[in-house]
Amino acid sequence: MWDAFQSDLEDLVQRGPTAVILAVCSALRSHATNVPAGKVIDSLPAIHNADLARKLQSIIRAVEGRISWEALGWSIETSHLLYEKWRTSNGVELLWSGPCPSGQIAARRIDQVLYDLISESKRDVLLIAFAAYKIQRLNYALAGAIRRGVRLRMILEFEGESENQLSFDAINAFPSQLRSAVTVYYWPTEKRERNESGRPGKLHAKGAIIDDRAVISSANLTDDAFFRNLELGALIEDDRFVHNLRRHFDELISSKILLSWKGSEI
Repeated sequence: MWDAFQSDLEDLVQRGPTAVILAVCSALRSHATNVPAGKVIDSLPAIHNADLARKLQSIIRAVEGRISWEALGWSIETSHLLYEKWRTSNGVELLWSGPCPSGQIAARRIDQVLYDLISESKRDVLLIAFAAYKIQRLNYALAGAIRRGVRLRMILEFEGESENQLSFDAINAFPSQLRSAVTVYYWPTEKRERNESGRPGKLHAKGAIIDDRAVISSANLTDDAFFRNLELGALIEDDRFVHNLRRHFDELISSKILLSWKGSEI
């Protein structure tokens, strides 16, 4: 029992977004010790991550009658903030998607980190992807960022520019109302080198720069990459690295290696 409790607590502390953890802990501290676990669970703010929500419920039921809800709230919040301080000081966090080994090391899912960062973004989001497909939840997060006044840019691959090395234009994964609010860039065919068979290079990079943090990964923005493929990545919070990465893409744009996409012009 306690092994499962410790595993659930570790996952919650390490994978839960700070704003969600703080809200949950505040709600826990508002309850008297004799309030039943079921009533406490019903009062908590929504967690839009079914796995973490289940783990939190298991934690609450495991400690019912053993410690006060106030003590549990302070314990989870303190553990999370200490973990965040440690993670920030290290600058790099391992991300993954795909199968989990039984002795899994602490790592968050690539898609969940993207959703969390975009949902918390305040200034700027830049997405770079080769392919995009079936990404409804990502579109929802991006639409929320736009409503908050966040600048949104994308660097995407197109079927024509890659000379059919991509079968579905990445831009088609995004609804029309979102496209109208986003600046999209592409890599023109004439600016690409060709291999011995005459095929042009591909815009194969995958990543995101969101305010002062960057995600670099093998995952495209697709349902397969987020839920079925085995993918690896990293969340990087080193200021110099993020600055240089953003500058690299800004200079590709300013030097006209990447051009602005204007609707159906390609």
